[in-house]
Amino acid sequence: MLRRLVRILVVVALGAVLATAALTSAAVAQEPPTMTASLTGTATLVAKGAAVNVDVTYSCSPDTTSASVFVQLTQRVSGGRVATGSGFVSGLVCDGTEHTATVTVIADGDVAFKKGDAVGRGSRTACNEFSCVEGLLSPTTIRIR
Repeated sequence: MLRRLVRILVVVALGAVLATAALTSAAVAQEPPTMTASLTGTATLVAKGAAVNVDVTYSCSPDTTSASVFVQLTQRVSGGRVATGSGFVSGLVCDGTEHTATVTVIADGDVAFKKGDAVGRGSRTACNEFSCVEGLLSPTTIRIR
């Protein structure tokens, strides 16, 4: 009888340990992903100003299942006109290390970008199985070459 009681207590204790471990693992797995991103300040003119390739550095946690960066660009050009455009890149590699991605910003309307300074800003998004996080990229002077 005593042996049976000891066995039952051991089984109950083992079950409690396993349940606690499973709950702890589930709580850790439900953490949101992490992501940082910033504009590098450099860009390249494409197709005579129809677009600009803007470099962005980013890093995201390995548990990220999808990540993207959105960029907006504004530049004052000749005659007081303003060139604007936007673009995004997705499918980013997320392994916890820093990477550089290129976002192609396509000019809106009839005003093309030119070589010189522009202002860029944007946002970043990273998702895992449980949640998504978003953040803004600080406005940055972009040198278009």
